[in-house]
Amino acid sequence: MKKQISCQSSVISRQPFFNLAMIVGLVIGLSGCGGGVKTGNLSREACLDSIKTVEAKLKTIQTPDAFVYNHAIATYMNFANNFPNDSMAPSCLFDAANISMSLTQYQRALNLYDTITIKYPTFKRTADCIFIRGFIYDDKLKDTAKARAMYQEVINKYPHDSIASQARAALAILGKSYDEIIKEFEAKNKDQKKS
Repeated sequence: MKKQISCQSSVISRQPFFNLAMIVGLVIGLSGCGGGVKTGNLSREACLDSIKTVEAKLKTIQTPDAFVYNHAIATYMNFANNFPNDSMAPSCLFDAANISMSLTQYQRALNLYDTITIKYPTFKRTADCIFIRGFIYDDKLKDTAKARAMYQEVINKYPHDSIASQARAALAILGKSYDEIIKEFEAKNKDQKKS
């Protein structure tokens, strides 16, 4: 049974009050760096505080929450937009892209990964961005031509990186059904056992 608290002759349960407090807190947070409002005189520290706040919230949620995820995306993107030359900018965009993927916002994720590869070609996760774009085209959007191009780009640009071997494996099964992949795998195992 929920505990009731009295507030000026009205009865309010704690759960709705807690939910209201959370919403108010997030709305107040939207007025800072992380809320989608770009102002010319934001401090880097204010933006970093917004990121810390949203990351703490992300760690505490038990089930996916689109509002919190979209707020996190906005927070990361605001940092990158306000401080594009900061070393953290590509990481923020990468995190925003990953969260977009989890929300099944594939076009948004593709745009963010593409932005990283164009604006930050020396970012340590650029090869991952290209590979993930290939994965989205392959597995989520079923566009094998674009997926093939992304996987091939990984192989061409990063031939000695471990992700290139993953891209080669992805190309080997591109466009095949799960049943076809399993049959090929079983046949390969059968051939190896004969040897």
